[in-house]
Amino acid sequence: MGTATKIERVMSMFADLLFPRGKVCAWCGRPVGRELLCTECRREVYSWREEYHPCRYCGRLLPAGQGDTCRHCQEERPPFQRARAVGAYGGILKEIIWALKYQGRRSLAGPLGILLAGVVLKELGPESPQLLIPVPLTAARLQSRSFNQAELLARALGRELGLAVAGQALVRVRETAPQVGLSRQARWQNLAGAFRVPEHGLVRGRRLLLVDDVLTTGATAVACTAALLSAGATSVRVVTLATGLEVIANISP
Repeated sequence: MGTATKIERVMSMFADLLFPRGKVCAWCGRPVGRELLCTECRREVYSWREEYHPCRYCGRLLPAGQGDTCRHCQEERPPFQRARAVGAYGGILKEIIWALKYQGRRSLAGPLGILLAGVVLKELGPESPQLLIPVPLTAARLQSRSFNQAELLARALGRELGLAVAGQALVRVRETAPQVGLSRQARWQNLAGAFRVPEHGLVRGRRLLLVDDVLTTGATAVACTAALLSAGATSVRVVTLATGLEVIANISP
């Protein structure tokens, strides 16, 4: 048996262990082979690739032919190096995130961590992160929900990539108003100074990967990154399950 054949066999055995045949789709329950999602769910999650591409910096999805940088990043570059997401915040991906956050389906975190790992390995550049940092919730939100979905995702992602998670490295030092319904500028003002790194030694000199479920305007990621860089982090990148679609303003009907 040649070396290449041996490697293929080992890889196949490894795939069987991870995704044994006869499994069902992590979302809809349809039968699947080695995939996490069935053909229909996977097609919907990744359908954005047919019409959109990510902004080179913040990862928000731009219509095809609109250049490689969104209007926000043209005005001001975010402090993080790059952000990327599995897909657009809508359709089945939004339903999955809601099931995790608001219906308490924590079992979804494992499969979603595998999807995040794919994004990290393929789209966030060759330099590996050294530590995963989940975006913290407010104390009130954590008490009412009893779990932080970003930390569940970070720990699932950490298991896939063999990386440590620093769940207490970043904290919210004050309550903030809900971001929903606020303008981009209002969101930035709402979160300014809301995060702090209690022990700088945890992040100083390290390449960090910030993990969250959704990136919309990017205000949360910007505020978290500012705190981490102020504490001495070498760099911060961001990975989320979903991101926003860039809305082209002033389009004539």
